[in-house]
Amino acid sequence: FIMLHAAVWSAGTFIYVPENVKVRMPLQAYFRMNAEMGGQFEHTLIVADKNSEVQYVEGCSSPLYNSSSSLHAGCVEIFVHEGARVRYSSVENWSKNTYNLNTKRAIVEKNGIVEWINGNNGSCCTMLYPCSVLIGEGARSDSLGIAFAGPGQNQDTGSKVIHAAPNTTSTIKAKSISKGGGISSYRGSVQVSKNATNTKCSVVCDALLIDDKSVSNTFPFMKIDTNKVDIAHEASVGKIGEEQIFYLMSRGLTEEQAMQMVVSGFIEPIVKQLPLEYAVELNKLIELEMEGTVG
Repeated sequence: FIMLHAAVWSAGTFIYVPENVKVRMPLQAYFRMNAEMGGQFEHTLIVADKNSEVQYVEGCSSPLYNSSSSLHAGCVEIFVHEGARVRYSSVENWSKNTYNLNTKRAIVEKNGIVEWINGNNGSCCTMLYPCSVLIGEGARSDSLGIAFAGPGQNQDTGSKVIHAAPNTTSTIKAKSISKGGGISSYRGSVQVSKNATNTKCSVVCDALLIDDKSVSNTFPFMKIDTNKVDIAHEASVGKIGEEQIFYLMSRGLTEEQAMQMVVSGFIEPIVKQLPLEYAVELNKLIELEMEGTVG
């Protein structure tokens, strides 16, 4: 799919931030796939020069065509130079007939910081694993993601980090919600090279199952080639407790409203990192997916 993208991509976003320039307002782009049986292959390229800062937000959507499938195979490249900081946020709401197969990668130099924030909703199948390659000493990567899998959906998401320099740090926080037989999977990779001493990495996966038909999977992979590291992996899966629902209903909410509120609290760490209009949008999308859960 990377080669297909390289062969046919024709548009996208290019951002260059000069040295010492700090862009305070988030830059935004919106990609919509309108054609039936179409393919979208946009390319995003962000270059943050030394000691610069930028925030970039992408929104993606497509209409539903009942008798055909569509393909989204975009690519994102981020270059974080020494001391720079880039926050890349993406809210995706593809129709249920779309295959969403993305490639996203960042190269981070000395003391640079890259932040990935992803909200994945819609599509019949999503495969998305933003990758950070930490090639400079003191580089950092933070990844925060939420995936919602409804009936007939397979959300296969996660994150990759390659620690190729000493004193580098990474965090991965992945949350998923499965409903109506949907399948959500965390698939991640952490690699630490021989010279990447004093590496620190924390991976946390939390899954919420709405019913007995849904599935949650976790596929972590860690390859550690040096001794002086601090690596942690934690995974949990659970259901909405009856006591929580009872308490909220005793305060005047319906059962469906109570479940929506619990789910909203579950995804709050991701939502609060997004700009306000995107946070409202993601919350609303999750609420719409939760409608009809009861009865």
